[in-house]
Amino acid sequence: MPVPAAAPRHRCAIYARFSSDHQKDTSVDDQLRDCQRFAEAKGWDVAEVFSDAAISGARNRRPGLTALLSAVAEGRFDVVLAEDQDRLARDQEDIAAIYKRVVFAGARIVTLAAGELNELHIGLKGTMDALELKKMAEKIRRGQRGALSRGRVPGGLCYGYEVVRRLDARGELERGLRQVVPEQAAIVRRICEEYADGRSAKAICRDLNQEGVPSARGGQWRPSTIIGNRGRALGILHNPIYTGLLLYNRVRMLRDPESRNRISRPNPESEREAVRIDELRIIDDALWQRVQERRRSYAEQPLTRRRRPRHLLSGLLRCGVCGGSYSVYAAGRVACTAHRSGGLCDNGATIAIAEVQRRVLTGLRDRLLSAEAVSLLVREYHREREQHRRQRAASNRTRTKRLAQLQREIDRLVSALAQGAAGFDEIRSALAERTRERDRLNAEVADEGAETVIALHPRIAEAYRERVQQLIGGLRREEITDASSSGQIRALIHAIHVAPAEAGGCTIEVRTSLDAAVALATGSTARRAAVRSVSMVAE
Repeated sequence: MPVPAAAPRHRCAIYARFSSDHQKDTSVDDQLRDCQRFAEAKGWDVAEVFSDAAISGARNRRPGLTALLSAVAEGRFDVVLAEDQDRLARDQEDIAAIYKRVVFAGARIVTLAAGELNELHIGLKGTMDALELKKMAEKIRRGQRGALSRGRVPGGLCYGYEVVRRLDARGELERGLRQVVPEQAAIVRRICEEYADGRSAKAICRDLNQEGVPSARGGQWRPSTIIGNRGRALGILHNPIYTGLLLYNRVRMLRDPESRNRISRPNPESEREAVRIDELRIIDDALWQRVQERRRSYAEQPLTRRRRPRHLLSGLLRCGVCGGSYSVYAAGRVACTAHRSGGLCDNGATIAIAEVQRRVLTGLRDRLLSAEAVSLLVREYHREREQHRRQRAASNRTRTKRLAQLQREIDRLVSALAQGAAGFDEIRSALAERTRERDRLNAEVADEGAETVIALHPRIAEAYRERVQQLIGGLRREEITDASSSGQIRALIHAIHVAPAEAGGCTIEVRTSLDAAVALATGSTARRAAVRSVSMVAE
C-alpha cells in the first residue's frame, strides 16, 4: 500500500517594525522571537526576516517593507507573518494596497493578534489604526500646550539659545528648558541692528563668514538663515522669540499622500498661541519694530524695485535726447536703449560706464562742493521752508477757528443732555461726532507742532564738503545699500542725462537732489515725496 506524500511546508516571511526613538531596538527582537515561535508551532519554514527600525507606520516607503513586497511578488513565500496589522501599515490606503499585492501573488497575511487577515480586517482595523494616528497627534499637541503653559519650549532649538539639562524633584530630566547663549545673542543683536540700519542680509552674511563666525549649524551663513519666512515667523528677522515672545502652533504638519513625507503648512494667525518668556529676550522692542518696518517696506515695493543696483549709477542714466534709459550693452559701455532697440532715437553716442562714473564724481567734488553752490542750495531750501511754514500757519489758523466752534457746540450738547432734553439718542450721536472731529483736529495740530525744522548751522558749506568727500573717498567694491557710501551718493543724484556733444563724445548733465544734499549736510532724512533738484554739467 503506497504511503501518502507529506503535505508541503509553508514558506514564511516575518516582518517587524518599531516606529520611534521612544521604543527600543529590542522591540523588533521581541516581535521576531514571538513570530518565530508561532511559525514553529504551525510547522512553517521561516525563509527570510524583514524589519524597519524607527520608521513610522504612516510611511509607505520603508526599505524592509519594500524588499518584502518584492520577494512576495517573485513567489518566494506563501505567508507573510507579523505581530499585528499596524506593524505593516497604519494608513488605510497603504494596508489595502499591501493586502492586494500579497493576495495577487498567491500568498496570505497572518498576524499574531488576529490570525489570517481578510477584507473585513483590512477595512475595520485600517480605520481604527488611522484614528489611532490622529489620537496620538492630538495627545502630542496637548502635551506641548501643557509644556508651553509652564514656560517650556515645545519645539526645536533656535540660534542664540541652548538646551538646559536639569532634573526635577522626581529625578527626571526636565524637557523644554532653554537659556540664552551670550556669544550668539551678540550676533543676533548685531544682525538686527545692521539690517535695521540699511544693510542687506547678503552683506551681513559676507562679513560674518569672513570673520569666521559659525552659523546655527556650524557652517556658513546664508541670507535665508537671516531672513527666514515672514508667514511662518521663522528666521532671525521674523522670529519673535528674540523679543521673549514664544509662538506655538505656527504650522500644521500634513502627510503627502504620495511620498508620505510630512509637509508643513502655516496656520492662520488666529490659531497661533503666544506666551511671554522674558528670560529668553535678546533684543528690545524698539529694535524689533525697526527691523519689521524695514521688512514691511521692502515687501510693499514692486518686484522691479527690489533688485539692488549692479553698479553705482544703475537706473540713473537717461538719454539727453529722448529721455529714455541709457543702459550697458557691451564691454562696459552704455548707450541709449531706444536707439539700439530699433533706431527710435537719434542719439547714437556711447560712453564707457567707468568714464561716466569718473566724470560724475569729479563734478560732485568740484562743482557741488564749492561754497557758492552750497550757499545757493541753502538759500533755496530756506525759501522753500519759509513758504511751507506760511502754509502751515494758515492751516493752523483754520483748525484753531474750527476747534473753538466745535468746543462751543460740544458744551451746548452736554448741557442739553444734563437737562434731560428730548431726543437723547440724536444728541448723543451728534456729541460723539463732534468729539471725534475735535480729537482729530487736535492730533493734526500736535503733529504740525512736533515737526522739526532743520537748523542749518553757519558751517553748512564746510560740513557738506566734508561729508561728500568722505563718501567719495569711502567708495569701494561693496554691495550698494541705503547705508553704504555708494547708496548715499546715489541719493544725491536725481538723474544723469547723456547727450552727444557737438565736437564729438558726450555731454553729461547731472541733476542732483536738493533735499538729499541738505539732509546729507545736516544729518537729517531727505523728504522723498517731491524731490527738488538742481543741474550741473560734468565735464
